[in-house]
Amino acid sequence: MSCSRAHSLVSLVIVVMGIAFFEAACSSAPPEHVLLTNFFRAARVRDNTTLGNIAAVTFNPRTEGTVEDFEVVAVGPEQRRPVQIRALMDEEAKAREEEEAFGRKRVEFQNANQDAINRVAKAESARQPVRGTDAEVLASLTRWRAEQAQHSRRLSDVRTRLSRERNQAVSSLTRPGQPDVDISNMDVELVSKQVTVNAQVRTPEGQTVPRTLIFTFQRAAANEGGEAREGRWLITSLQQQGSTPTS
Repeated sequence: MSCSRAHSLVSLVIVVMGIAFFEAACSSAPPEHVLLTNFFRAARVRDNTTLGNIAAVTFNPRTEGTVEDFEVVAVGPEQRRPVQIRALMDEEAKAREEEEAFGRKRVEFQNANQDAINRVAKAESARQPVRGTDAEVLASLTRWRAEQAQHSRRLSDVRTRLSRERNQAVSSLTRPGQPDVDISNMDVELVSKQVTVNAQVRTPEGQTVPRTLIFTFQRAAANEGGEAREGRWLITSLQQQGSTPTS
């Protein structure tokens, strides 16, 4: 074997060993570090598609800056709780029934007092005082309006919580680019943990400053017909130490 051929073989072995070592190092990285690396990279270049697949929050480079380096300094214990979809669906149904029942009573009141309501509406439009029995009707209308707003807020709130609860489970169990997983026949738990990071952040003004970032990681763990399904970790909230959480 010639010296040049031997040298080429040695160089090839070194390159292959280097690639193998790099791949091994990457594959041995903790999952928290891998997810955060992807998160900070996507945030830095404002890759909203990637961010939407891995996180419910972002780190805006225009306002927060960019993370140049970071270290995971603490990973909290996992906390588990059942998803509350069924309970929230029952709460939504109850709130909707109560709103509909309230609406029927309000219509009855309006039908019984239509003439007075018309006079009150004209007086309000003309910014004139309302007196006598019409004033009593106006007071009743004010109470009806306030109660209607309460019913609407309650129904909207429970629908928002139901949507968030369902989306958290579905997003974790669904692979990117695939149709949403149907969790209606699954027993699902949400698993969460806190991950604390010390980061070097380059601010929009060009300074590099240390910051402590506290992330909440969450995934779904499901069981369907005795078959376990493990969802992927997602970032659901971010808090800079001493500041207001973002979620």
